[in-house]
Amino acid sequence: MLDFETIERQLGAAKVDLSPAEAQGLLCGLLCHSKGDARGIWVNELLDEGLPPASLNKLQSVLDALYSSTSKSINNQEFGFEPLLPHDKCSISERSQALSTWCQGFLYGFGLSGNNMEKRLSDLGHEALKDLTEITRMDTELVEESDENEAAFVELDEFLRVVVMTIYEDLAAQRDAH
Repeated sequence: MLDFETIERQLGAAKVDLSPAEAQGLLCGLLCHSKGDARGIWVNELLDEGLPPASLNKLQSVLDALYSSTSKSINNQEFGFEPLLPHDKCSISERSQALSTWCQGFLYGFGLSGNNMEKRLSDLGHEALKDLTEITRMDTELVEESDENEAAFVELDEFLRVVVMTIYEDLAAQRDAH
């Protein structure tokens, strides 16, 4: 998978308003509910229609790589899905902000189906959506560097992995029907 900073530079150069974390969260939400054109919807949500062709060409390879690695990992539990978050060298506050925006992107992408997909989730899936919503409300500016906060961040990072796989599996039959 591409690293966070590379994707961040490419998205910024193309004037995409979403962070890499939010962009991948959006993609994961789409992949969970859709077997259709998740990639096309994702790209349309990311890109401004007025984007110059030169900027689009540079960004296209990054988006292709991010789409490919994310969809492979979400489709194959053994591949090991990982949320796209900043490197550990970044502050806990910065990483927490990215985790929060990843959740915002996921919830937005999940909601784009417009088919009340949450009704098809298990109790665990419902609870996971509620937890993702709570994470988006986290006041990341107040998160200070500490061993306790670092441990909590690692737990939330792992939680995102479990949530994505749980929701993806809950909706497998729905995706297969399309």
